Amino acid sequence: MKNRKQAVTLFKEAWVWCEKEEWLYKQLCEGFTLHLCCGKSKLGDIRADLILKSEVKADMHYLPFKNESFDTIICDPPWFGPKNWELWKKFVNEICRVAKHRIILVLGNLILLLPRPWKLFRVYILKRISPQVKVVYVWEKGV
Repeated sequence: MKNRKQAVTLFKEAWVWCEKEEWLYKQLCEGFTLHLCCGKSKLGDIRADLILKSEVKADMHYLPFKNESFDTIICDPPWFGPKNWELWKKFVNEICRVAKHRIILVLGNLILLLPRPWKLFRVYILKRISPQVKVVYVWEKGV
């Protein structure tokens, strides 16, 4: 997978970002990082996925980590997402519980707001480095 100029679907469930996109996400991550729903990406110190073989097999609704275990969590959840809002709430609660400082969510045209004390820090709209338009939200924990 050298010289990925475009994102590639390897299998039905596995997504690989293009090189420029992965470079951007790496720059946004700070400290000890959990990459949730990692697919085939090597980004992050700990990679967790439910379907693919990763360091940690984990359901994004029930993360097997202690509170504030990671400085940053990055997640590009499956595009179909949880099938109902109750599962979205569980997902949000889990990432907020496990993250200490920063949460990065890569979403399509969906906006997902995090509860306090999380504050929206930056928003990136990727139009030229990804085959789809993606919105990347970066939240930081308020003081």
